[in-house]
Amino acid sequence: MKKPAQNLIEFVFIIPLLIVILFGILEFAIFYRNVSVVEDIATEAAVAASRRFVLDTMTSNNIADTSNTGFNKATKAAIDVVTKRSGSFGIPVGTFVYNDLGVGFGTRPYALYEIVSTQTRAVDGVSTPILTLVVDYRSPGEDGIMVQLTYQYKTLLTGIQLPVLGSTPVVLIPRDIPISSTRIKQYLIY
Repeated sequence: MKKPAQNLIEFVFIIPLLIVILFGILEFAIFYRNVSVVEDIATEAAVAASRRFVLDTMTSNNIADTSNTGFNKATKAAIDVVTKRSGSFGIPVGTFVYNDLGVGFGTRPYALYEIVSTQTRAVDGVSTPILTLVVDYRSPGEDGIMVQLTYQYKTLLTGIQLPVLGSTPVVLIPRDIPISSTRIKQYLIY
């Protein structure tokens, strides 16, 4: 026969375990949703970029420059898609800036473009852009246009670490997880 206190002890041990499992399921569902959104946005951005005609004179560093000597229109189309859909992550629509990688990554307009959001998040003490878009437009006629999107996901749980004596703690649930799309390759569609 069970004593009344035995039920209370079982309750105290089981409820925290059930709560942790419930939060784990919720965290995984939100994480998987964000992975799917990153992949969808990158695919849409690659398709939008492949539909834009780029002139050899488009060599500007200014994203807002829409003239014939302005910024690469294919890359700008990809940025517009990411800007429009960034609300899907639950973050307000921000602005993006062009990060010039230098001549080692091609000469504009046929170059590797890295565009980062002005909104940042501290990841391991370093200010990191929440969204990073990479558009490879180095040889669009032969290799197509490659697009990759990275989102800095912050877990709902504050991160769980197990302390280990005399060494670095073991991270069970990281606080920040970069979610990156696959490299989406799209050929030119004019």
